[in-house]
Amino acid sequence: MGAHHHHHAHEVKSQSDSAILSAFFLNAGFAVIEFIGGHYTNSTAIKSDAIHDLGDSLTLLFSFFAEKMSHKEEDEIFTFGYRRFSVLAALINGLVLLGGTGYVIYEAVGRIYQPEPIVASGMVVFALLGIGVNGLAAFKLKKSGSLNSKMIMLHLLEDILGWVAVLVVSIVLMFQPWYILDSILSILISLIVIRGVYKNFISIGSILLQKFPIGLEKNRIKEKILSYDCVQDVHLVRGWSIDESKFYLTLHVRVSMDTTMGQLDFIRKEIEKFLRQENVLYSTIQFEGEECREDTH
Repeated sequence: MGAHHHHHAHEVKSQSDSAILSAFFLNAGFAVIEFIGGHYTNSTAIKSDAIHDLGDSLTLLFSFFAEKMSHKEEDEIFTFGYRRFSVLAALINGLVLLGGTGYVIYEAVGRIYQPEPIVASGMVVFALLGIGVNGLAAFKLKKSGSLNSKMIMLHLLEDILGWVAVLVVSIVLMFQPWYILDSILSILISLIVIRGVYKNFISIGSILLQKFPIGLEKNRIKEKILSYDCVQDVHLVRGWSIDESKFYLTLHVRVSMDTTMGQLDFIRKEIEKFLRQENVLYSTIQFEGEECREDTH
């Protein structure tokens, strides 16, 4: 039974890995086509979406390798395991995206003052292609019910909306030479990318600066531990995140002086079991007796 379960889990993991890889090739291939198309049509909106898609494919590639790394068990060198590699990958990806988006905004702002002609019919073709490719990817992911797939799917729907906007603008440009619309659209797409990067940077920063995990409630943990027999006080609760979903916690637990070693052991196991349910992967529990009184002799 155990072997079968392990095999099944391995199968699911390799399925999700291959889904991530195929999404990467789809995205990266399309980003390359977009860069060529952006150059051909002279459209900064298509270029900005190319950078958006390049960012997506980098995210997918990083998450593929980081996932592989992060599943490695802790060893003598990385005693907390390799989970932070996915955080590092997200940070690098964010910086790449910011650089690319900054370049597009710079180009688009210049074009607001000096609009350049755009091949509108070419834009229409790329917009339809964009809606088709992202629609296909979203349809493929719809069959997989994992949380990660749902997040990627929301992202793809956002991409489809972006392409619908490109389609509308390109149809307008076929009849009216309002080339400034292309620049405005590319700035809007860039701002959406920056908003996503900003949100990611906030969560990356809070992990790297060892902020107390957002997913943990200090008071709830204290109340639960105080409910055990012999426990009189819980203090110095300190915690940090290993990655976005796994945590580390240290705490001091004061117990009554007549607590036996057996009771202490039982309390510790109960606390650890409870903390594991809260996604605390590692915990250090220090027990203290009541204040030593003068009547010891």
